[in-house]
Amino acid sequence: MRKKMRVIALVLATLTIASACTPQEVQLYLDATAPTRDVLTADQLYRLRWCESTDNYAAVNPSGTYRGAYQFDQTTWDAVAGRHFPFLANRDPATVEPWWQDAMTRALWSERGRQPWPVCGLKV
Repeated sequence: MRKKMRVIALVLATLTIASACTPQEVQLYLDATAPTRDVLTADQLYRLRWCESTDNYAAVNPSGTYRGAYQFDQTTWDAVAGRHFPFLANRDPATVEPWWQDAMTRALWSERGRQPWPVCGLKV
């Protein structure tokens, strides 16, 4: 429990400093992501992200179909957003802030496990 509190404090501090978010915006993020926050660790997200996009949150595959760090297609992105973060629906995954891409990935993983990432999901 103590380690979890330290991690939450570190995330809170990092978000506040890196994003110039207000404390209210940070709290909104923490509240919105709470149900799936523990689905994947930061290390697991990194391994998935590295495999999918070499850690590039703005990545777009050559066909243009798969976008962002975790290579979402727009249909999947919009469906997950609709269930978890409606304000992210219809946004290009490659242009969404990294912390929201991470949150969307955790949300999708909570629903379907590694299935959406048949190759890179094995590295998690």
